[in-house]
Amino acid sequence: MRKVFIVVAIVLTVLCGGVGWTVYQWIDLGRELSQASITREQFDAQRTGTPRAQVLAALPAPLTDITDEELYGGDPGRNGAPSGASCVYYGIDPVTVEGPDLWRLCFVDGALAEKSAVTIPEKR
Repeated sequence: MRKVFIVVAIVLTVLCGGVGWTVYQWIDLGRELSQASITREQFDAQRTGTPRAQVLAALPAPLTDITDEELYGGDPGRNGAPSGASCVYYGIDPVTVEGPDLWRLCFVDGALAEKSAVTIPEKR
């Protein structure tokens, strides 16, 4: 009987640890998205041709866990991003049910070259 109790205790500990880790990851993702979100007004205030350092200084730190492969998959044009551009992404504040998922700011030669709204494609 004692062995059964020990096995059950170990199983419950592992399950609780797994659930706790998963909840922590969700909370951490939500916190990062919240901190890296900008309003429509902040997005609209950024003008093409503005130096990258000036644009990034006016905004919070962008999202760091998003890759072009996740967003665009097999689209080598990255949904119309300028050739050779380095892009950063921001969450949208406030979050809406319909509409884009992210703001994208692309820089070429150290200046803002393009800004757009991005919708994350659904996985197939």
